[in-house]
Amino acid sequence: MATHTASRAHAITLAPPLEELGLSRDTISHGLGYGSTPPPPDVLAELDDILSALPERCEVRCGYRIISAEELSVFPDRIHCGATEFLTGPIIAKRVRQAETLAVYATTAGTPLDVWSHELFQSGNHLKGYLVDSTGSEIAELTADWLEKRLAADVAVRDWRISNRYSPGYCDWNVSEQHKLFSLLPDNFCGITLTASALMLPKKSTSGIIGLGRKVKREEYQCSICDMKDCFRRKE
Repeated sequence: MATHTASRAHAITLAPPLEELGLSRDTISHGLGYGSTPPPPDVLAELDDILSALPERCEVRCGYRIISAEELSVFPDRIHCGATEFLTGPIIAKRVRQAETLAVYATTAGTPLDVWSHELFQSGNHLKGYLVDSTGSEIAELTADWLEKRLAADVAVRDWRISNRYSPGYCDWNVSEQHKLFSLLPDNFCGITLTASALMLPKKSTSGIIGLGRKVKREEYQCSICDMKDCFRRKE
């Protein structure tokens, strides 16, 4: 696993092995909405082909930067990291109010997967293109899960715990604040760039913040506190 520390902002980047992410036909099928019902045989066959090709078709990267405790101030509806103000809204601010500091993180499945999906759609293979696209989403989220475990182990030496992760675009935090978030990370962090409208490239990427400290808590994702209907974590 490759690791290096960026000279700017002391950000750590990592390349988790694909086999450590827990990706499988079942996890992808669940993300597709099949639940306990098996997908049709043609979908299963395509998923098997995609999984076998993934080692050559994705570049999984992730990383984080821990903000110094002196820079963090949490208010009822916003968070300050030094001169950077995040207008998170009260839902997220409340859940990191006990944090001693924050980690800013990002994960990605890499550009090759975007290219693969695009090529499949362009060639008319819409089913496989859609399945590759869905697989990329699953990889990005599983990489964030992997990163949480790595971060929890890294900060445990300080007797810190970690909170849930929170991302721009969710729980009233405007997605446009991706630009502020990435301003706290080195340029081209994990190979990710932003468009003017705050879209991450590669598309199958995630970013956000995680609270750190002795008093922070991880909670079940409580959909009743958030009105975002298409959240990937929403429970009906």
